[in-house]
Amino acid sequence: MKSNKGITLVSLIIYVIGMLIVIASVSTLTTFFYKNIDITNINSDTTTQYTKFMSIFSKEINTSGNKVIDTNIDNSEGGKKVSYIIFSSGNQYTYIQENKSIYKNKIKICENIDDCEFSWIYQDSNYVVSVSIKTGNIDRTGIDVIKYTMK
Repeated sequence: MKSNKGITLVSLIIYVIGMLIVIASVSTLTTFFYKNIDITNINSDTTTQYTKFMSIFSKEINTSGNKVIDTNIDNSEGGKKVSYIIFSSGNQYTYIQENKSIYKNKIKICENIDDCEFSWIYQDSNYVVSVSIKTGNIDRTGIDVIKYTMK
């Protein structure tokens, strides 16, 4: 009687096919995982830029005795929009569509902003400043515009 020690050719082929199926499944899952991680990084950068601008701008709005001097939206520079707001503290916030950035005076404070407009009205002896901003998945335009009341 013959001893059955070792692996037959049929069982070797079955092992190899099984391993290929496992490797293909793991690589497919890994690919989906890394693609989702990259999307998350893009979205978190958008959120970071939005949060950075809002925190700096809120500090300006809450400065005691600060008033709005002027705002303007200019579309004449080669079809590219430039929107700005100037405060009595001497700070000017400017959105330049050409490089999709917002500047405080001449310092870039955030980038990758798709659209931004500043406006204000004087209502009930207070300045009401409106900021319409759109970046990535954040859209605060139209009825969702951000309004600050300066006292």
